Amino acid sequence: MTKLRLYICAFLLISCLCLFFYANSLHNPFILDDEGLITKNSFILDWKFWPRSFGADLYSAALAGSNFYRPLQTLTFMWDYHFWQFDQFGYHLTNILLQALAAFLVFLLTYTLSARPAVCLAGALLFAVSPLHTEAVAYISGRAEMLMGIFALASLLLFIKSGEARGILRQAYFFLSLAAFVLGLLSKELALALPLAIAAYVSYYRRDKFQQRFYFTRNILPFAAIGITYAVLRHTLLRFSTLWQPELAQYPLLLRLAALPKVFFTYLKLLLLPLDLHMSYAVIKPQGSGEVFAWLAFGAVLAACFYFLIVKREKKNLSFFIFWFFLFLLPQSGIFPINAFVAEHFIYLSSVSFFLLLAYLLRRFLRHSLFIVSVSGLTVFYGVLTMTRNYEWRDPASFYEGILKFSPLSVLAHNNLGVQYEKAGLNLQAVLEYKKAIEIKPLNLIAHSNLANIYQRTKRFVEAEEEYKILEKITPCQKAGELQNNIGTLYENLGQFDKAIARYKLALLLDSRLYFVHFNLARVYLLRGERALARQEIIRSLSRAFLLENKKSLYEKIIEEFLVSPGSINCAVAFYNDIGVKFAQNSLFAEAQLSFKRALELAADNADAHFNLGLVFWKKGQSRQAKKEFRAALLLNPAHQKARGMLRYLEFACR
Repeated sequence: MTKLRLYICAFLLISCLCLFFYANSLHNPFILDDEGLITKNSFILDWKFWPRSFGADLYSAALAGSNFYRPLQTLTFMWDYHFWQFDQFGYHLTNILLQALAAFLVFLLTYTLSARPAVCLAGALLFAVSPLHTEAVAYISGRAEMLMGIFALASLLLFIKSGEARGILRQAYFFLSLAAFVLGLLSKELALALPLAIAAYVSYYRRDKFQQRFYFTRNILPFAAIGITYAVLRHTLLRFSTLWQPELAQYPLLLRLAALPKVFFTYLKLLLLPLDLHMSYAVIKPQGSGEVFAWLAFGAVLAACFYFLIVKREKKNLSFFIFWFFLFLLPQSGIFPINAFVAEHFIYLSSVSFFLLLAYLLRRFLRHSLFIVSVSGLTVFYGVLTMTRNYEWRDPASFYEGILKFSPLSVLAHNNLGVQYEKAGLNLQAVLEYKKAIEIKPLNLIAHSNLANIYQRTKRFVEAEEEYKILEKITPCQKAGELQNNIGTLYENLGQFDKAIARYKLALLLDSRLYFVHFNLARVYLLRGERALARQEIIRSLSRAFLLENKKSLYEKIIEEFLVSPGSINCAVAFYNDIGVKFAQNSLFAEAQLSFKRALELAADNADAHFNLGLVFWKKGQSRQAKKEFRAALLLNPAHQKARGMLRYLEFACR
């Protein structure tokens, strides 16, 4: 079989298995961080925001924020939204295709290094369908792992190709390898380890190259320079503040190092028998004399690995993939203060070494026919476990309840379960879950915020005020404006309008970008009968920089129609949608577009706002954008006949 036919067959087999075993995840709902990164992220709704993703943290649209810099992940969400809007099917399909590509690159890399097609294909198949990777594949927001893996594998492959090519082709391969490395860094921070993997490849497979003059400077140093530049930027210009420190920051370095044996053997257990998987493993802490045995066993493992890395370096495949395993595992094992000691997606790239070794051992000790049967059986076994794991993601409440069976002290699970109970109208159960999260972690900002908001919504104002007092002590400055707005809403509900106005104004002073606070101010002014001030705040909420001064009287006339009674502007989403319609009726399409986008920024799942925005695009001659909004409206509300009719009209007109 020629190489090309081998590659095509391997790609088709890997892709088919990925599609088959992950097919039952295609209709799973958005869950966990999907809400902050997708369904409530207004920045993925329009391609004009793409430059912003390169200057902001991954969770910049969410309450918490983060110090994760992953612009490429955000761009893929923009891409998905462009084609699928909020249909989770498309987002899951993208993840499955990414996993198929990553597994195929695993095959290409291992085959390039070892030239053993049966072993390499077996290892790639096991990697493709392993249930350990559901956290990266079935969970939409977990795709950063696959993106980083794809570009890291591609970069190393291209580097190898550059060493085999000559002339301009060599330069092209080398440039593409550097580009893939940069894309890996823009996908996830762990890609920073890749230059060491490249150096290890040269050391084990092309050691003679180090004898060449300037080889290191020309071939390795560019990767190191890019990595150092990235690291400097991440600690200066691209260092983002967050609402809380990573989970492991509370433990000193020595304590985290002491946990290494347990971390290692936990991962080894998960690789050998991937059962009882879940998303929130309990924090691992050393526990007395039992650690001595763990350290002895871990020391023996390290000694064996060191033996192959240094003494038996002529066994280059084994040595390189041992190095690969630890290179991508150690940075996520607790040495650095990250969010957990153990997470299934942390083992994503390191697992390449395990599955390749497993495939090699099966081929080494079994006859060919038995090897094929064993690999097939193991692939099906893994695949069934993967399908079972995919099913667990179907119902968010059950998903979080499942986590709590294994990790009853999971703050994340308690808080998110409370959110699900609140959505279902089970307010008492929601309050209990928020309180449990706070009991475990007293200064948890999100749980306190959720508890304050549910108290306010259920008119338990005294308890809400107490929670807000706690929040004022623990909320960082970058979110202080939003907190003051919430406190203003509390005082407004209590009828203490002077206090409400003072809080709203303080919110704007702390963060002038909170345009919806102007709307809240307008509502209070209207309740006090101050219509002129209410009208001014409405105009400000629409953006003074955008609205034209020579049309101010027309704006005021239109807005005045909505200020007929104190309760006429209770709902911001409905108001922006309705006033957008009024602007459109007066042929103020730019103003209407802004109003509908304001509504969607507050409620991206509002079908009417999507439909009305589509009408504006249609009036402006932007048919492609119009169809996109009509499809979004239909996806959110399949019974939206007007959207269906407009979509049919546009599709017929384009024929």
